[in-house]
Amino acid sequence: MHQNDLRVRKTRTKIKRALIETINEKGFGNLTVSDITERAGINRGTFYIHYKGKQDLLEQLEEAIYSDIIQLFHDNGTISSATSYEDLNRQFFQKFSAYIYGERDFILAMVLGNGDPMFYHKIKQILTRELLKRMEYLGIKMSDEIPHEYIEEYAIGSMLNLSIYWLEKDNPEPPNEFAKIMMRTRTKAPLAFAVKE
Repeated sequence: MHQNDLRVRKTRTKIKRALIETINEKGFGNLTVSDITERAGINRGTFYIHYKGKQDLLEQLEEAIYSDIIQLFHDNGTISSATSYEDLNRQFFQKFSAYIYGERDFILAMVLGNGDPMFYHKIKQILTRELLKRMEYLGIKMSDEIPHEYIEEYAIGSMLNLSIYWLEKDNPEPPNEFAKIMMRTRTKAPLAFAVKE
């Protein structure tokens, strides 16, 4: 890696970390570029080399997350190698769990730390769109037993809520273990977990 590239990456990592910490303390609406630069230990000039302002910083970081999540559906042959809905789910949950675990601090700051209230909804839209595309590719259709939008809301909403719950834990299970938990929730309705003593 070129030395300049490494320097840029380190600077952006410092800025991202400073943003996360400041959001958790003040909320995005109340923080300033000065708050970020002081926390990152850089001057404002350095910040403005990389970003136009705090909104540009937030948008770039969010867009990177959105792009990465979309890419999860395309990397390593997910489309071509998945042969069933269960296989698609397993491959996706493994990748998704590992990815969001790596972005844990940023995601929690966005969702729980007064970051960006639209972040969660945008991710839900992306997941719904991409999973429906993959299902269509595999020739899988949803049942007409209840309206499709309710199925989508239940499937994607519950997945995201469980993911946030997992990330928020003091000692979350490793991503591969969480992926297995997610798979179990996909194959059993909630009432199926109730066992009579």
